[in-house]
Amino acid sequence: MKKLILIVSSAVALIALSGCGDSPKSNTVTYKYTPAEVYKATCSHCHGDKGEGKAEKKAPAINKKIVQELELDLFDIKNGGLGQSTATEHDVMEHNMQKLTEKGYDYDIKAMANYIFNTFNINK
Repeated sequence: MKKLILIVSSAVALIALSGCGDSPKSNTVTYKYTPAEVYKATCSHCHGDKGEGKAEKKAPAINKKIVQELELDLFDIKNGGLGQSTATEHDVMEHNMQKLTEKGYDYDIKAMANYIFNTFNINK
């Protein structure tokens, strides 16, 4: 019985590991600026130096949002309203995002969401 368990365990391990090894290179994207640099250069103007938002710019505070909310918002902005917005709250940012990307200020959504949360969140 122990031999059978060993054989089955070995077979499962071989099957699981058979996908490892020489795999095609992933499509890793390299960004010109870090999330901190992007935030300082492009986001702080409206969302504030600490994510507190600016009423005069009609930019909401983002320092109380959890990472998942930030990810959804950032996805929405980068993808033309496909996320959670009502298709109106991010219209201006969607347009701005196109311009920012052209200038090299693109970013990884997860990295940016984590940066904003870990740097500015006042509820953690």
